Amino acid sequence: MASATPPARLNRILLFLIGLVLLAAGVFGLLFGTGVLRQVLPGIDPSVPLLPADLTLPEWAPWVTLAVAVVVGLLALRWLLAQARRRPRTSAWTLPSAQVAGRDAGTTRIHSDHAADALAADIESYDGVQRAAAALVGDRRRPEIHLDVTADDGADLAALRTRITDHALPRLRSALDIESGRADLVLRLAEAKEHSRVG
Repeated sequence: MASATPPARLNRILLFLIGLVLLAAGVFGLLFGTGVLRQVLPGIDPSVPLLPADLTLPEWAPWVTLAVAVVVGLLALRWLLAQARRRPRTSAWTLPSAQVAGRDAGTTRIHSDHAADALAADIESYDGVQRAAAALVGDRRRPEIHLDVTADDGADLAALRTRITDHALPRLRSALDIESGRADLVLRLAEAKEHSRVG
C-alpha cells in the first residue's frame, strides 16, 4: 500500500532538514561556549568578536540577502500551500455494461461514497474491528482508496491488515471491476491511544 498524502511526505523531509540544521547549530554553540572547540581548533578564540568593528559589506551584499530572503519566503509559501492540498472530491462512477443474452443490460451508475460505505461496512464485520471509514476518490479504473480502521485494544494489527488487503480490497475491486489503484490504510487501537500506519 502506498501513502497518498503529499503534504505529510513534504513535511517529513522539510522538518528533517530543519532539524539537522538546528542540531548542527546547537552542537556548534555548545562546543564554542564550553571552550571545547578552542581545544580542537586553537585558532578560535571565544573572546574575539565574530565580525570586526570596521567591517564594510560589499555593495552586492544587500541584494544577495534580499534574494536569499525571497527564496526562503517562496519555499515557506510552497510549504504552506502544500498543507491546503486535499484529496480529490468523490464522484459518480459509470460501471461497465453487463451483457444479458447477448444484449446490453443497461448502464449502472454508483457514487464512490456508496462504494466506500460498503467497503467500510465489510471491514467493520471483521472480528476486533470497532469502526471503519473509507473514501474512494479519483478515476474509477484506478481510484485512490483511503481507509481508517479502529480496532480493539490488543487486536492483531498485522492479521487485520492482511485480511483487509487479501479479502476486503479484492472484493471491492471485483465488484466495481477496478483494474488497480493506490490504497492508504491507517490502523488504530481504540483504548491504547496509539496508531500504526502501515503500507
